[in-house]
This record gives sequence, structure tokens and C-alpha cells, in this order.
Amino acid sequence: MTTNPFHRVTRIGLAAILSLAAGTFAANAQEKIVVGQATSTSLTFGPVFAAIELGFFKEENLELDFKNFAGASVLIPQIANKSVTIGFPGPDPLILSRQPGRDPIPVQFFYNAARRSIWEFLVLDDSPIKTLKDMRGKKIGVGALANANVPITRAMLSELGLTMTKDYSFLAIGVGAPAFRATQNKDVDVYNTFDTNIAAFENTGVKLRRIPQNQKYHDLFSNGFAAHIDTIKEKPQIVIGFGRAFTKGIIVCEVNPDFCVRNFYKHNPTLRPQGVSDEEALKRGKHILASRMSSYLSFPGGKRSFGVYSEKSWKDFVAALYKGGELKTDNIDVSTLYTNKFAAEYVRFDEAALRKQAAALK
Repeated sequence: MTTNPFHRVTRIGLAAILSLAAGTFAANAQEKIVVGQATSTSLTFGPVFAAIELGFFKEENLELDFKNFAGASVLIPQIANKSVTIGFPGPDPLILSRQPGRDPIPVQFFYNAARRSIWEFLVLDDSPIKTLKDMRGKKIGVGALANANVPITRAMLSELGLTMTKDYSFLAIGVGAPAFRATQNKDVDVYNTFDTNIAAFENTGVKLRRIPQNQKYHDLFSNGFAAHIDTIKEKPQIVIGFGRAFTKGIIVCEVNPDFCVRNFYKHNPTLRPQGVSDEEALKRGKHILASRMSSYLSFPGGKRSFGVYSEKSWKDFVAALYKGGELKTDNIDVSTLYTNKFAAEYVRFDEAALRKQAAALK
């Protein structure tokens, strides 16, 4: 029996088409990743949701699933056991894990996001507390005892001769409305919290004051993106794609904060201020967003270098923790804590075209 050559060619052609289609599908398959935060979602992630809305993560073949945790000390172990692909913690717990005698956590930071401290000490305007030394005998409210700021706060107060438990205590009061009530009701004397949460508190109309800190603490970087060392080594496309999409999101929010806020509330409608006009909701949202954008757009030396860490910034962090008694030694190899190897990829796009696109968004 002879085979019809036309049928044979058709079968070959069909196989080629199917093979091509399968390859295209594989190339376009979205990699699902879990993104962890050390607190509840807020306009801190305004650039992330802008990047989602505008398809920047999709362009990188990434699909995001969010999970929230009660502090960086809880989040970082989740990155270490790979339950979280990319996390957004502060660096303190990772630095502390590298002390002699401890098992090093297999996590590295790969994107420096908030390049100055986001943490402040907040009091009611009529509080007698004027300086950090006035905290002797006081109760300090924190979002969670596992927050990344707790070690540096202990170190800061230790430099002033104050010892935890003996001279002051911490109380976990969370974030948002419950924490604001606890502060107003004077369940705590001071609230040690982060920029966007402070801005949300200010939006309530309560008169507040920040307690001055030594400039060296203000200059410490804060949250950045971190991943398991295996992910960074074996799946660099995830790290690169995430960093590039986030950078684009920052620029969009810089150019068009109105869009950034409206889009955030579109994706998170329960977080929109209730009982107020759209104009008022936008005003409050922009105040919160601006408080974090000032850190996202803070570039020591003036050169815009998204995602980049300096060795000095890590050494300054180690020095602060060591001087405050949180570290037994300052002999820590900071090069193992972060990588800048993908930084050039984070800005590999047409920024001028992106700015033009962002400006036109409604």
C-alpha cells in the first residue's frame, strides 16, 4: 500500500505547527510566584499594583500571589523555606542570623527599594516625651515584636543607656486603626512605626509629633526585595523580571501619583477610605504614597540607581547593631547578604517612552 505524499507532507506540517505552538505556549507561560510582605498591604505597594495593571509583570512572564506576615522575622524564614518566592523585609533579622554560632539563613537581598529609614517614633502632640532619652519607663508600641525595626530600636536606645525590660517595654499593637486607637488611648506612650502607616494616622486629623533621631539612623536603608539563594542562582529571570517591573511601577507612580492611587484602590477596594468623596480619598492616598515614594526615590549621591546596594550601607547597618549590643561582633561578611549582579537589567527599558505613557494615564 502506497502512502499519499500529500498526506505525509500535511502530517509533517501539522507536527511542525503543533511544535511551534507548544514552544510559544511555553515561552508565554506565566511563572506563578508568591510575594510576601512583613505587614498588611498598603500604598507601599502602589508601584507593584501599577505594574500589575499596566502588564509589566505579565511582560516578564510573572504572575503574583500575595501573602502578608507579622514582621520580617516571620517573613524571612518563609523565604528560606521557599514558601515565599520574593519577600519585602527589612535587613535586621538576616544580619543577626550571620553571627558566629548561628545557622546562616540562605536568603539574599537583590533589590534596594527604600534607601533610607522608613521608621519613626510617634507621639501625641501633647506628650511630655521630647527626646529618645525621655523613653525611660515608657511603653513603646510596635506593629509586631517580629518587626525588622525592633533590633535597631533596641540598639538605638541602648546607645542612650536604656535597657529593654528594665527601662522600657514593647507592646505589639499592630497597624492601622487598632494601633491608632491604642496610641490615642495612651495604651502606649510612643508608637514606633513606618512611614505609610504614619501618613495614614495623620490622615485621621490627630495631631502627632515625631521624636528626633540621630541622622545615622535616618540614613540606614529599610525594606528591599529578597529571595532564596537558590532562586537567585537558578531562576535569575524571576529576579530580573520582578526588579524591572517594579522599577517601571516606581517611575509610573513618580510621574502620575493620581493614577497610582486610584489604581491601588481599584485593586484593593476595601483599603479605600470609607465615607469620603473620591477627591478626599485621592488626597489621603497621595499623602500616604508620597511618604514612601520619598524613600523609593532617595538616591545617596544624587545618581538614580534603582535596586543597587552599597557595601558601606550594609556595614553601617552592622555597625549600628553592634554598637547597640544586638551583635556580638561586627566581623560579618556583608557581601553574602546582598547582590547587585542584576541591577543593570532593572533599568533595561525605554524610560522616556514609559514616562510619556505614565503621564497620559487617567
